[in-house]
Amino acid sequence: MSCIFCRIVARTVPSYRVLEDEHHVAFLSIFPNTPGFTVVIPKTHLSSDVLALDDKEYMDLLLFTKRVDKVLRQGLNVDRCALIIEGLMVPHAHAKLIPLHGLDGRTTVLSEGTAFTERYVGYVTSMEGPPMSGQDLADVLAAIRSGQSKQT
Repeated sequence: MSCIFCRIVARTVPSYRVLEDEHHVAFLSIFPNTPGFTVVIPKTHLSSDVLALDDKEYMDLLLFTKRVDKVLRQGLNVDRCALIIEGLMVPHAHAKLIPLHGLDGRTTVLSEGTAFTERYVGYVTSMEGPPMSGQDLADVLAAIRSGQSKQT
């Protein structure tokens, strides 16, 4: 049982559990970038490529994550949480809920600067990138569509 998340499920390593049911557990990250950063996992070891899970496993994880979101919103008095599913670092299906502190009812928050990368750099961001030209967007769309034709 080398997976850290499996050890958390088995209670062989400590965790700070936010919510648990028969099939899932949510616990506070020990490396949070904001108070209440919570990791949500199935108790069964499943692939960390969450979008490749079968529909039932996927929906069960998302529905439990939604329950955890409600707990975080109420407990931390936040308007909403961000949901990230990267599927990296730990080879066990997981979702990350990040409480968005300080929104104070706003649904638009303008960040300073832009971010753009052509490869994964170890984290995701929701910052806007610089504007992309219509031709560049068309090229990306063509690449996506050519990949679709290979799979159908």
